Amino acid sequence: MTTTDTFPFTRRTGDAPKTGLTPPQLQFSDESPRDIYRHMHEWAFSTFARATGVVREHDTLISVATTRALWLDEAVPTAHPDAFMPPAGNREFAHLHRDGSLHVCVSDGVAEQVLDHGWGLLHPWKDRGVNEILVYAPRNLDETRVAKWAISRAYEYATGNAPGLDL
Repeated sequence: MTTTDTFPFTRRTGDAPKTGLTPPQLQFSDESPRDIYRHMHEWAFSTFARATGVVREHDTLISVATTRALWLDEAVPTAHPDAFMPPAGNREFAHLHRDGSLHVCVSDGVAEQVLDHGWGLLHPWKDRGVNEILVYAPRNLDETRVAKWAISRAYEYATGNAPGLDL
């Protein structure tokens, strides 16, 4: 693990949300309030994308149509071959669902930290080579820091570079 892999948050409180057991893996309870979803969307596709200079909003190639993908520019070299979602050639390293949850492609170390602290779960097709975890929808502004950290770690896994943003 790199130093940025250390999970800087406390354990998630409350019961785990209800989620789908098969793809598309979505969250069916404890969804983000609309203002929190809008905050996350703005951060991911404006603040984060602008700060990196190589990420843009894109239609997802793997999830439901209302899901918005964080797409790494094709000119950027990649650090890990499993840093992107299927299908092959995809540059989608994270995406935000309308329920507020997100999928990210991260290192095993980051995935373990998120799961161990109760903030998410493995993708149901992990055993088929889909390197994604579902990060639960933030329920308030403080919890958005967990989602932002997960997106930042996915970017770092994809590029080998930390995005250098405050959460």
